[in-house]
Amino acid sequence: MIKFRALLSPSDRHSEVLFGLIMVLAITGTVWLETGSAKAIISAGIGACIAWGLVDCIIYVYSNLLERGRIALAAQEASTCTGEGCDLRKIREELEGTIVDTLGEREKHEVAQHILARLKPVENHTRATKDDILGGIAAGTLVFISGMPLLLPFLLFDGVWAMRFSSAIGLIMLFAIGYRWGGYVGRNKFHTGTVMMSVGMVITGVVIALGG
Repeated sequence: MIKFRALLSPSDRHSEVLFGLIMVLAITGTVWLETGSAKAIISAGIGACIAWGLVDCIIYVYSNLLERGRIALAAQEASTCTGEGCDLRKIREELEGTIVDTLGEREKHEVAQHILARLKPVENHTRATKDDILGGIAAGTLVFISGMPLLLPFLLFDGVWAMRFSSAIGLIMLFAIGYRWGGYVGRNKFHTGTVMMSVGMVITGVVIALGG
């Protein structure tokens, strides 16, 4: 069994589910308008979930390799640069845009010194690791799983009712993602859920209008 919590960060999990939902919502809407065929919608939806699950798997692995490569380059530059305090400046530059920015200048300097003192060459920055592969599989699986509930109504109902139930499921799931995300970032859960649902609807509408 894939342990999503152990392999993916909360941000990654929410993003993958959100992507899968919006993708399938857009596909069901587009195919429904073009054909009105439940069979075509199911076929297109499953195909897209598989395809984009594979794409997300590859992107996840590639992104991890890029990140390790960036860290390895920073470590190399810090160890080889010349000039007084050059190595420390390199570390501080890498810390920009992170949670360290919330600290004062003295604390930032101390953190950079601490990292510099323990900085080691990054191993395996050019090869995918087991964790990379498992994380990629988890990301792709989430995309696939998140889209399946929206296709179930087309197996159980006919015509416009299938589309209505599918859309309702999608909206409920979008709200649930926003609700959970609101709790994670310390914001009002109901408000965040409502915003997420509204934004998802707008994005889906734009994608459908542009041809899916």
